[in-house]
Amino acid sequence: MTISFLEILLRLGLALILGAIIGLERESTEHTAGLRTQALVALGSSLFTIISAYGFTSFLGIPHIQIDPTRIASYIVAGIGFLGAGSIFRDQQRVRGLTTAATVWLVAAVGMACGAGMLLTAVAATIMALIILLLLRYVERLFLLGRSSEAQHLHIEATPVSGQFTGQVYDACTHAGITVEKLTVRPDQEVDTVIVACHAPNAATLSQVIGELRALPGVRTVHADLRGTGTKQQAIPKDTADKAS
Repeated sequence: MTISFLEILLRLGLALILGAIIGLERESTEHTAGLRTQALVALGSSLFTIISAYGFTSFLGIPHIQIDPTRIASYIVAGIGFLGAGSIFRDQQRVRGLTTAATVWLVAAVGMACGAGMLLTAVAATIMALIILLLLRYVERLFLLGRSSEAQHLHIEATPVSGQFTGQVYDACTHAGITVEKLTVRPDQEVDTVIVACHAPNAATLSQVIGELRALPGVRTVHADLRGTGTKQQAIPKDTADKAS
């Protein structure tokens, strides 16, 4: 069985368009694997599928030769994981790029569906992917809004603030069992302020980490804003505490 060149162009063109649509969403949010990457993944997957299904039909009449149309497609599924893994990285706070890696995996499936002639299925999958990427993002924010409103905020005044210092702050919090949501540095002429949005399991743990943060080099004061309870707690400035002891 063979298909016409126009049919091949239709399948390749639709795969490219659907991949570009998903890639445009990634591009608009400044993620890796954007429009061009996703379009190329979909186009390549579609082409591989077409080659696997129709590229070797001339060998069917040769004795002792067996053709498995699914073999190349199976290698697409296995190989696309390496490309997706390239978009995953870990910064000081969390692992990033998992959603982008998942879209690369999905776009490969969309391209394969186009190559196999399942055009309506490919379009439906693309629409569902956009629902997940666009609409569910707002649903996720609604769920996280309640959690963020109960977060504690640590204000650390220190000089100077470097990448090593912020790493020490993050390590001190995580080692104490505190979940860090966001870490922001506000530079100033004399004293920089590091704001840590976090979730502490209890007040004792928060007091413990405040003591550890005060012991870091360059720290002047540490303030704890307990938004979950509506109260504020101010730690004793480091210089004052050292004189008192």
